[in-house]
Order: sequence, then structure tokens, then C-alpha cells
Amino acid sequence: MVVTGIKKIDAKKSLVYLDEEPAFSLYKSEIRRYQIEEEKELSHENYEQILKVLLRRCRERTAYLLGRSDKSERELRLKLVQGFYPEQIINTVVSEYLMMGYVDDYRYASNYVKYHLSAKSRDRIILSLIAKGIDKEMIHEIMDGYELENEDFRKQQNKIIEKEFVKRKYDFEHENKEMLNKIVTSLCRKGFQYDDVKTVYQQLKENVN
Repeated sequence: MVVTGIKKIDAKKSLVYLDEEPAFSLYKSEIRRYQIEEEKELSHENYEQILKVLLRRCRERTAYLLGRSDKSERELRLKLVQGFYPEQIINTVVSEYLMMGYVDDYRYASNYVKYHLSAKSRDRIILSLIAKGIDKEMIHEIMDGYELENEDFRKQQNKIIEKEFVKRKYDFEHENKEMLNKIVTSLCRKGFQYDDVKTVYQQLKENVN
């Protein structure tokens, strides 16, 4: 393996390229220790030593990230990629944490649904979880199960719609079609179904009258 580039990341670290490909990041002192110089061969012995250092460091970084907040597998992988850890090391460490149960997409998605259901629409939650790399079938299984088990599910969703009307100080006694359209459009953009918004609107209007 030939070192084809050493590019500064910040004041402490640099990204090392091997055979024209980004390989790993090291501190300046480590680059000197392992005799890494551009256009020179990296010995197999030094490469193996570097991988051991990076494996330990990646485990420590993973523990720190998960200690701060629960993460989906995709989120964790992206964070480690941003740290310039080699793919083989990321795969090893993520597999270890999956086996130990510290990374669990089903648990992560279930907690996400429970936490956000009083603030986000069902559709917005689903889209957010998809973006976080959660399997679609798993998401729908969790959502369907939560709706069946939670009698207040619909009430929670309707309350968010109600809050939008309250926040906008909508006057149900003196209808303002332009304002109403803005509120309905805003709620639909947030993932609420038009029929649900209309139902809540009618209920609020009846309560006023």
C-alpha cells in the first residue's frame, strides 16, 4: 500500500490516502510514529498496528455516541463514517453493539413513536424513521400496534391539530377563509390528512356555537 496523500482535517488530525483512496485519520504524532509519508510504502506491520488503534478508538467513539443518545444503526454508521474510520472497522464495531443489544432499530423506532406522537403527525413520524434507516415494514408494524394498543392515539393526533387553530387564534365565529386555508395547508404539509383536519375543525366550530 502506497501513501498517496495526507490531507489536514483540523489542527490535530489528518486524513491518510492509500492507493488514491481515503483510508483513515490519525493524529500528527501517530503519522510520525508510523512513518507515514506521501509517495512511500506503508509497511504491513504498521498498517496492522494502525487498525488496532483505530478499532479501539472506534469502540470508544461508539460508546460515547450511544451514551449521549440512542441511535438507529444507520445513524451510528453515518457518525462513524464522518470520523473517517475504515469500513471494515465500522462493520466490526457496529456488529458488536448489535449483538450486545445496544443498537436495536425496533426499540429505537418504538421509543421514537411514543415520544413524538404528541407533537408530530403519524405520516411525519413514518417519514422521519425512514430517513433514519428504519425498515418500512418494521415502522408500520410498530405504528399499527401502537394504534391498536393506545386508545388515546386519535385524541393525541387531534390535539396537535387543535393546537394549530389555537396558535393561529382562529376566530370560528367570524370565518376567515384565507386564514382557514393557510391553517389547513400548514397541517397537511406536516403530514395530517385533510379529512382529519376537517373533522377537528368542525368539532371546534360546533363547540364555539
